[in-house]
Amino acid sequence: MSHLYLGSQSPQRRTLLRQIVPPDLIAIRPPLDNEEAGFEGIKNREEILDQLSNIALTKCEDVAQQIQLDQSLGVITADTIVLAQCSDSSFAVLGKPQGENWRETVRKWFLEYYSGTTHEVITAVCILQPDGRRTTGTVTSRVTFHSVDPQLLDWYLSTEEPLGKAGGYGIQASGSLFVRSVEGSLTNVIGLPLEWVWSALRDCGVINSD
Repeated sequence: MSHLYLGSQSPQRRTLLRQIVPPDLIAIRPPLDNEEAGFEGIKNREEILDQLSNIALTKCEDVAQQIQLDQSLGVITADTIVLAQCSDSSFAVLGKPQGENWRETVRKWFLEYYSGTTHEVITAVCILQPDGRRTTGTVTSRVTFHSVDPQLLDWYLSTEEPLGKAGGYGIQASGSLFVRSVEGSLTNVIGLPLEWVWSALRDCGVINSD
C-alpha cells in the first residue's frame, strides 16, 4: 500500500491530518536532521516568512530522501510559528519554549506580547508529490487574547502544557482559556491548516472529492 508520509512527530498534526486522509494511508516519517534553521536576528516579516517556508521545504526534502518517493502518495511537512509585533514595529518569532527557564520565557511572552493584544500564528506547508513536483504555501491566523490574569498564568505554567507548543500555548487545550477570538483557520493555530491542506491534496490527487 502506498502512503502519504507526514514528516512530523507532532501528535496534533497527526490527529489533524487523519481528519481528511484515511489513517491507514498515513505513515509518520520525521526528518532525520533535528537541527533546523532558526530566526535569530531576523526582524523583517517577509524575511521571517521566507525562512519559515525554507524550513518546511528542508524537512520535506529530508523525508523524501528516506523513502521511495515515486512509490508513495507523497510527503507533507509543516512548520508553525507565532509572530508578535514589538514596540519598535519589528517582529519577534516565538517558537517552542526551551531550556530550564522556559516558564519565565513563556511568562514574558504572555505578559509582553499576548495580554490584551493580537498576534499572528503562521504555518508553512510543503507537499512533495511522487513525481517530484512541489506545492508550498503559508497560512496566517490572527489570535486575540484576553488580558492575562497572573494567577491563571501561574496555574497554566504549572501544567507544563506550553512545552512543545509554538508560542508556548495550546489552543486546543487549556491555552484556550486565554483566547478571546481567532480570525482565520483554527486548525492552523493548532499546527496544520486543514482547509489549505485539503485543497492542496485534492489538487495532487491524494484526496478524491467526488
